[in-house]
Amino acid sequence: MEETREVADVTKRYVNFVHRHPWCMIIVLLVLTAVAVPFQMRLGGTATENFGASSGTRSFTETEDIKTRFPSVFDDIETVYVQCEGPCSIPNFEEVIDKFSQGMAPYLQGGSVVNIISYFNFTGALSVLKYGYYNETAKSMFATMELSAGASDGALDEAVQHALDLATTLSSVSMSVYVTGSTSNRLLSTAATGKVIGITDGTGFIFIILLFGWQVGSWRLTLIPSFNTGCVLLITEGLIYPLSASGAITLPSYVTSVCLFLSIALSVDYSFFHLSRFQELRNEGATLEEAVEAMVRTAGRVVLVSGVVLLFTWLALAFFPVFGTNTLGYCSAITIFVCIMVNLTMNPAIIFAFPNFFGRAALDPWRCCRCRGRAPVDQAPLTAVEDVTKNCYGSVARAIVKMPCSIIVPIIVYIILLPGAIRLFSADLVVGGVSGGTAKTEYATDAILRDFPNSQGGVPLVVLLDAPVGESVKTASYFASSCHLMQIMSRDIGVSLDNFRGIAMEDGVCIGWPAAEQKLNSTALYGYGWQESVNPANTSTLMTVSLPFDAFSNEAKALVTQSRDAVDSFSSAFNSGTAAVFHPMAVEVDAEELVWKRIPYVVLATLLVVFVVIALRYRAALIPVKLFFTIALPIVSVLGTGVFVFQDGALNWTGIPSLKSAGGLVWINPVACTFMLIGFALDYDIFLFSRIYADRKAGIFNNDVDAIVHAVAKTGPVITTAGCIMALAFTGMVAQHSNPFLCQMGFTMIFGILMDTFVVRTLLVPAFLSLAGRFNWWPAAMPQCEEQLGDQNEISLRA
Repeated sequence: MEETREVADVTKRYVNFVHRHPWCMIIVLLVLTAVAVPFQMRLGGTATENFGASSGTRSFTETEDIKTRFPSVFDDIETVYVQCEGPCSIPNFEEVIDKFSQGMAPYLQGGSVVNIISYFNFTGALSVLKYGYYNETAKSMFATMELSAGASDGALDEAVQHALDLATTLSSVSMSVYVTGSTSNRLLSTAATGKVIGITDGTGFIFIILLFGWQVGSWRLTLIPSFNTGCVLLITEGLIYPLSASGAITLPSYVTSVCLFLSIALSVDYSFFHLSRFQELRNEGATLEEAVEAMVRTAGRVVLVSGVVLLFTWLALAFFPVFGTNTLGYCSAITIFVCIMVNLTMNPAIIFAFPNFFGRAALDPWRCCRCRGRAPVDQAPLTAVEDVTKNCYGSVARAIVKMPCSIIVPIIVYIILLPGAIRLFSADLVVGGVSGGTAKTEYATDAILRDFPNSQGGVPLVVLLDAPVGESVKTASYFASSCHLMQIMSRDIGVSLDNFRGIAMEDGVCIGWPAAEQKLNSTALYGYGWQESVNPANTSTLMTVSLPFDAFSNEAKALVTQSRDAVDSFSSAFNSGTAAVFHPMAVEVDAEELVWKRIPYVVLATLLVVFVVIALRYRAALIPVKLFFTIALPIVSVLGTGVFVFQDGALNWTGIPSLKSAGGLVWINPVACTFMLIGFALDYDIFLFSRIYADRKAGIFNNDVDAIVHAVAKTGPVITTAGCIMALAFTGMVAQHSNPFLCQMGFTMIFGILMDTFVVRTLLVPAFLSLAGRFNWWPAAMPQCEEQLGDQNEISLRA
């Protein structure tokens, strides 16, 4: 009881401080929000999708080797695709390409665009090359726009956005113009995703507030979470801006979307935990000051503990420095911290700042301007246990905690969850960027690959071969080595030599230095290829391999391993210069390998930290073990359900684009969602367990069974509403379908939250806690039930 008195003293001092200075606290928050607004408005300009290879991986080394010798290899290539819808001639295409080039002239002069290459750039001896840019049968033409790797992300975005606007302007009834590439895909996807998310979250927030007001029993109180949410979002993004602008973090656009969902979900949920408790106490006759004090002591402490647990679980993502996942961990932790601080301070401060307004908050949402009176004095108060059996949550809990239900129910639940868990381990993990694309860019990409199969989609396999130290590439031995390398590569990756391009290869046949020297002196076309493939010092060459499949498919993942094995085989067999191979898919392959190597250790460390926090908070060593069994299988099953949906097409019948089969799970999704689901699962479990703990600690019950029933009944409506609010907050992710990663994350989060709300918290937690009896609290001991409970209001205030 000494701990309870200490907590009560600290809480009372804090509440007294807030009571005396509510406006000071509100003004401080408003000032912080106002300071954050200018930074928040500039945050979007710091977003990027240029992640690059993770330090320490093989792709990082390969990238550096090639970049040192051929910096332009990593320039982004945007493709301009022109499709004629009727009778067209070459001059018609020329007019469109010329207007496009003229429109991009300022960016060519500014250096963000290096060049624009099309059919019309090749004349004389090089004219044979122009036919690779024109398909007379398909009545289509394409041009490439090379972006400078040295330009800033903002400058590149501006240039590509102008190119997209030009394409729209130049399109007509007879001619369609498209721009596609990694930067244009990202810009269009971000715009489309942001628009859908904005509309969805704007509409969803209205439903969230309506649900909040109905459950809390007052429309006046909905002003508090609305205010908190706005402040949290602005302050969070204001804090993220200096980190992103300084280069301390690489900020993908999807991270700000996740922070938006998280801000709404947690701000409203934490306000709901506070204010539902406040209303409960007011309904039982507590004064405004008593209700606020008890609200801070009970709900406030729960928000603090569950928030800290949630912060640690999301922060664990910082250990995965791939595709902005580590940034997601940092930014989510900032969001959660701000949510905790704003809600712990503003919920009591706003009530005390407007005591007359919120003191008359109705306890019936349909009577918003009237305060419900207390129960008639002749109505006999019900005891805690009698009262809870009147709602469905108490009835279900009362049935579950009895033997043999406390054993049978978990077994049945586990049997139901098992297929999903098993399915996860046979999932196909597919590549999928965090940027996505749109219908326009997907159409243009498919059309280019269809009309111009030799264009390589702008992403060939690149092979580097250095001459031995002190030697030049202009030797017979170097050309022989180059030929051996291409032959080994062709054998190991299963691609014909006809697809290889380099100074030692012509029409699929190796040539030696004497023949090459003759061509270099007499053939302009070969000279052009030499200029493109050999570095200025004549010490290194690049070879490219056209791929007969989608360069970003799972087949390309196997290509990375096979091509690396070929290079290693060549290096061990021939005493030649440095050989390296690179393809953008190598970054993804290495990132996946790094993540799956780390995840067991990070999961174990995360669980250890949060379980230690929980054990220390409740001074019960075995509680973390019980909570582990309530979340482990459900989380695995939730992830496995994603396989049924996104690999097997279980929801294709709905016609919802974001829920259609994608051939498998985006490989980063199970990793990111594992930690998110751990946090959210423990969040509601802690809320329920805290009520059980408080009732037992206060001596209201002398056995765990009655305390469990009472807690489930009391917190049932609150957790159910909170879970629905949380799920609604994440609907924006599945409303859009431009970004497959967000689609899958959104579905996983929504399904996982609802699983925890309606299955884990309702069935598994009561069953597991009821089995251990006094060992729930070991090594501590709970006090015996007080002989005189007093009236029900006193019980509730202490609980």
